[in-house]
Amino acid sequence: MKPNRNLTVGLVLLLGSVIGLVTMTGPRSSMAETMGNQGMGMMDGMMGERMPPGIDPAKLPVPQSEGARLIQHYCNQCHSLPAPGLHTAAEWPTVVARMNHRMQMMSGRGKMWMMRDIEAPSQQELDTLITYLQANALKVMEITEHPEMDSPAGIAFQQTCSRCHSLPDSGQHTADEWPTVVKRMTRNMTKMGMSVPDKTTLEEIVSFLQMHSGN
Repeated sequence: MKPNRNLTVGLVLLLGSVIGLVTMTGPRSSMAETMGNQGMGMMDGMMGERMPPGIDPAKLPVPQSEGARLIQHYCNQCHSLPAPGLHTAAEWPTVVARMNHRMQMMSGRGKMWMMRDIEAPSQQELDTLITYLQANALKVMEITEHPEMDSPAGIAFQQTCSRCHSLPDSGQHTADEWPTVVKRMTRNMTKMGMSVPDKTTLEEIVSFLQMHSGN
């Protein structure tokens, strides 16, 4: 009986291996579709970075452009959709190069061949992506142009916003837009497990940004 049982176990293991190989070589599907929201969270963690919640595709700058299409197609494979304003124009080429390296590794062109459902962009697509991201990147505030940066509101602005990104140029939004922007940033901080300033401090930051806004 033992030899027969061993043979049965061996056949089951062999069949499981064959099914696994067939599944891996079957129709391609995106990592997002395969893993779902929980898997996407795992991929965010594997990226080794604490990313803010993704942006709604409809809110991307020039949503019908080729750059907007490419960022959705490639970036959504591993994590939520990043807003172009997440980084400055100077930072985006390095970020894209790092992400491209990971996609190349997971696309079947590198050692991580078991994740080959990930697609990697061509050089032309990379150039389009970088151009789009830089055109809509975070604009950085020139601190020396604002003597009020030493005020309590200016200090609160610097200490709060610099925890996640470079200090944004207050002129890139209007006075009416800044309250909504700051509210969105506080939601992001909460979702990322970061401490959120109290109501008084947030009001000071909004007033500071409105004072130096684009209108």
